Amino acid sequence: MPSPYKKTIIITGANRGIGLGFVKHYLGKNFNVIATCRDPAKANDLKELSKEYQNLIIEKLDVSSPTNQEQLLQKYKSIVIDILINNAGVYPEHHQKFSISETDPNWVNNAFQINCLGPFQLIHNFKDNLLKSTKPIVINMGSQAGSISQTQAGFGYAYRISKAALNMLTKTFAAECPQIITISLRPGWVKTAMGGDNANLEISDSIQAMTNLIENLSHKDSGKFLDAQRNQQPW
Repeated sequence: MPSPYKKTIIITGANRGIGLGFVKHYLGKNFNVIATCRDPAKANDLKELSKEYQNLIIEKLDVSSPTNQEQLLQKYKSIVIDILINNAGVYPEHHQKFSISETDPNWVNNAFQINCLGPFQLIHNFKDNLLKSTKPIVINMGSQAGSISQTQAGFGYAYRISKAALNMLTKTFAAECPQIITISLRPGWVKTAMGGDNANLEISDSIQAMTNLIENLSHKDSGKFLDAQRNQQPW
């Protein structure tokens, strides 16, 4: 179990990309890091880090699996959680410009399950744990693609719909529970498996900016959609 003398963070989708970047940062800050991913047996980078850091706990979590969600809750329902980063995500179209006729409805369902319902379930399950913290924070990883007012393109239905729904989750939960600082955070276009090689941001640069923002969040930021430079993004 996590040490009660350290702050604790849960990071989903922690085996690669931005999630792994968050893991490395918060390990360095001496947090208890609960790093979740769908298949810990294949999470080689996390397994290597666990040899060096005793404050790293790797857990199996497919965020779309009610069974996995319940298992995680039962294991950690009594601990204090200081930060929850809902980072796990899926982009079914992967930059392909599929029309609505070409978009498989199963893609939309899958994206919603992972990008919105998964974070909803984690917040639902761990709200009481977060309320035990002196400064509880929920970070929902947003995207410009989820901004309704900025959408001009007629493609990317599954990803856009799910990320727009995630923004509504952020706004609604922030209104319900003002004690918990809850934001949607846009990381920028980052060089990851999802972002692709043409992206203009390195993972390390994005993580540095985002963690600086997270460290300096206050309750006046709750319910906002921000980028890593603290610029408010249009819904």
